[in-house]
Amino acid sequence: MASSGLQRFLTLDRRWIFLLEAVVVVLALVGPFVVGVKITKPVSDFHRVIHQSDPAKPLLVAVDTPPAGLPELEPMVVAILRHAFSRSQPVILVSLQMEGVAISERILNRVTGEINDQVSRTGRGEPLVSGVDYALLGFRAGFSSVIISLGEEIRNVFPTDFYGTPLDTMPLFRNTHNYDDMAAAVDISWSSTPEAWVEYAGVTYGVPILVGCTAVSAPQYYAYLQTGQMAGLLGGLKGAAEYERITNNPGAAGRGMVAQFGVHALLVLAIVLGNVAFFLDRFMSSRRPSPSTGPTGTDNRGA
Repeated sequence: MASSGLQRFLTLDRRWIFLLEAVVVVLALVGPFVVGVKITKPVSDFHRVIHQSDPAKPLLVAVDTPPAGLPELEPMVVAILRHAFSRSQPVILVSLQMEGVAISERILNRVTGEINDQVSRTGRGEPLVSGVDYALLGFRAGFSSVIISLGEEIRNVFPTDFYGTPLDTMPLFRNTHNYDDMAAAVDISWSSTPEAWVEYAGVTYGVPILVGCTAVSAPQYYAYLQTGQMAGLLGGLKGAAEYERITNNPGAAGRGMVAQFGVHALLVLAIVLGNVAFFLDRFMSSRRPSPSTGPTGTDNRGA
């Protein structure tokens, strides 16, 4: 009877595992669960550079990711924008990849909309205004030349914002011309653009370079952290969750970490139970009498 149960478990349709994974993810995303994350030094340094910068100087944020990178990278952009706006620090968004423009616009509208709704409800604070508190400049091709030109005069690359408004008419750009007038350059990237920001902006103009990237790309940038050519790094969903925690602003990354932890725990449990069932079934089979052998172990076959 026990062996029959083990056999059924070992031949369990994998779709049941997929169903359990889906249930775990849904519960993690809608439930009140929290996974503690330890703040690592690259994330702490990332936060320190922004938090200790002059809030009058804008933060340059380059969103250089296609939609495929959004599960890991979008929470970073949201957390950075909320952090900057919480200290009344303007934000300038650019994109060196074509897909980044629509992504930047959607995230910016979402964050500014949430903050302005809160201001409207509570009556505390001032609403965020385009051209004063933030600016979406859009996409320009040729990322190396764009990065270099931004160090000379931002108007040489973006004479207008994404909507066609001249930069000279915006209060935000009254005293903003190049990297000297910016707090830091942040690259949220799915590709190799962080290396270009280090080479053409960090090394050449001395602006602090902060990078947010996918978890699989993070290890290749540790050397830049050790040499000080990158001032901080957010690596993958965990890095985003750490930044949400250090800024005391829970968001999608924290919920994603709960889902990730739950699925990993389920898979480990399935592997352990599968191996236990396999070896237990093999052990029980070895002790089961052979069909050609009687109860006493004698051979019942004819001569």
